[in-house]
Amino acid sequence: MAGGQTLVSHTDPGRSLGGAWHAYRGGYGLPGRWGRSAGFVLIALLVGLLLVSIIRLLIVAGYNPATALAIASSGGYADTLLGAIIPLVPLFAPYLALALLFFNRVILAILTILATALMTPVATTRAAALHLARADWQSVTHRGLLAVIVMAVLGLAFVFLLTLVLVGPGFVTGVRTVATVACIALIPLVATIYPFPLSNQFYTGVLKQPWLPAQVITLVSGQKVTGYVLSDNGTWVVVLDDPTRTVHYYRSAQVAARQICQIRPAPPRPPLIPLYPGHLTSPASTPVCATVASARLVSAGGRAR
Repeated sequence: MAGGQTLVSHTDPGRSLGGAWHAYRGGYGLPGRWGRSAGFVLIALLVGLLLVSIIRLLIVAGYNPATALAIASSGGYADTLLGAIIPLVPLFAPYLALALLFFNRVILAILTILATALMTPVATTRAAALHLARADWQSVTHRGLLAVIVMAVLGLAFVFLLTLVLVGPGFVTGVRTVATVACIALIPLVATIYPFPLSNQFYTGVLKQPWLPAQVITLVSGQKVTGYVLSDNGTWVVVLDDPTRTVHYYRSAQVAARQICQIRPAPPRPPLIPLYPGHLTSPASTPVCATVASARLVSAGGRAR
């Protein structure tokens, strides 16, 4: 053709019309496949969050389905869903970071690790964590001479091979290899600083505690109930009793006073990197529920009744 241009016919003898149509349809079918995959992931994520919230609700309700339904209906299903899931995010964030590292999601893993250090309470102090790292290093180095030589040779070989991968065309592969090795190396440290919630008493208490603030409800009769107010519509006050995990309904006229308190006397544990200086920490001003419940009801005139 004039100008040096050539036109390729759709009926090229070397390529059948059916093959050209399949290639054309396949190129435009990629967004559809990506959309189906994203939809499947979204549905699986929603189902997982729903199952997690149901399990957490059953734990809070003492594994009583009737109490769980009463909590959900009184507090609202959306509020119950969010309240059951949000307190679990700091507890499982360290293990989510390890999973992201293992599956080579490096940027998301780094962001999750940073969020974990800022919000997840630690089971030990920072000094104890540093001492654990030094003790592990000493246990590795203070071995027999043959064991130290073997580990040194393996370490140098790994560093040499990793350097070849990083400076060569496989930079992404090298980064993924480092992420996987870092995930395996961090497992003992993470398991010590952030024990799995089901194997530590502190985290188990957090799982069993409802997402609402604890209160001491003083009735007109003088009786004091320690629990969590699920709803208050001006006519009825729905309370989840803390010791028995049963739901009680009181008329608003029966409630004389309400005071927010904390179940455990110990202050909350700080994260690994607190956002406030250590010298500004002070005991919590919120009174302990047992102290408030044992106090006598004092009338407006100042006499106890």
